[in-house]
Amino acid sequence: MADAFVLMEVSREGLATITLNNPDQHNAFNPDLVADLNDRLEDLRANGDTVRGVIIRAEGKVFSGLADFDWLPHLAHYTDDETEEDAEAIAEVLSRVRELPQPVIAVVEGPAAGYGLGLVAACDVVVATEAARFVFSEVRHGFIPALAMPYVIEAIGIKAARHYLLSALPFDAAEAHRLGLVDVVVKDDTELEGRLSNYVDHIFAAAPGALAATKALMDEVTGLPIDDELIDEIVAAHTRNREGGEAAQGIEAFLEKRDPDWRR
Repeated sequence: MADAFVLMEVSREGLATITLNNPDQHNAFNPDLVADLNDRLEDLRANGDTVRGVIIRAEGKVFSGLADFDWLPHLAHYTDDETEEDAEAIAEVLSRVRELPQPVIAVVEGPAAGYGLGLVAACDVVVATEAARFVFSEVRHGFIPALAMPYVIEAIGIKAARHYLLSALPFDAAEAHRLGLVDVVVKDDTELEGRLSNYVDHIFAAAPGALAATKALMDEVTGLPIDDELIDEIVAAHTRNREGGEAAQGIEAFLEKRDPDWRR
């Protein structure tokens, strides 16, 4: 058993890397891993000013399996209250990932299933190698993918979600890319690290406050009708941004042909 089920490192530049660290059980969610994840995500929320981007990846050949077989015997004897507490903790992980102000990138280098696949769907950007495989296999084992469902439907759409969540059919990285679950597919680790580094460089070139505000506004406007109320909201968001220090500095730096402070 690993000493810590989830590891986190923060670089001097402000890149946080969260690593699922229970490869012996295929990094499947269990109460300890979930608790560690929630702790690390809370650390990021509390110290958000020093972190500009987040990567979530996994140790070993599997991103996250369907079940931790050491945990399953205990799960069978859970009380209703314990089951609810367990579900709330997992739901909290997914919502915390979604609500982080920094861009969150999932790196998938092998199979992903169960709650780990929900974690992937909750991230802003997903980069996968050709070795990645995906499956929503809950219904085959008598479960429903309730906790991941909102994030999955948002990522791939209701029609594709019906197809894959009801059939439990596996699919590869190319299909995940076609569906919109994966944003970038790479051949191998070398290409992966190069694409990842390039993407992080672009994130670090952007103003942190503008990134956070953009993420928050996307969540606010998604699914809303384009009516007078929504237009008032986006005008207000635009005005708040223009009145802030980052926009003023960005204009000044552009006119003076220099980098703004957040790129230095």
